[in-house]
Amino acid sequence: MIRTIDKERVLGTIKHEKSIIDFFTGAGTGIVVSCLFSPNSSIRTMAIVIGLVMIGIGWYKKSKCDKKLFKYMEEHKETGF
Repeated sequence: MIRTIDKERVLGTIKHEKSIIDFFTGAGTGIVVSCLFSPNSSIRTMAIVIGLVMIGIGWYKKSKCDKKLFKYMEEHKETGF
């Protein structure tokens, strides 16, 4: 029973982190794509930089989440869970 609760807790954490990752990468991509159709200005350049930073944050969080998931899988592979 404790393993089931632990598994549900980890899966809930992973789902939450995935929604945050999807937000950053999706919003960043949307900002960058929308800036492609706007006229050249300093505001456009700043929006593109912010969009690229958001995409970078999403990718960074995804790599951390993947490492955590693989570590969890390795820990529980030995126990048969």
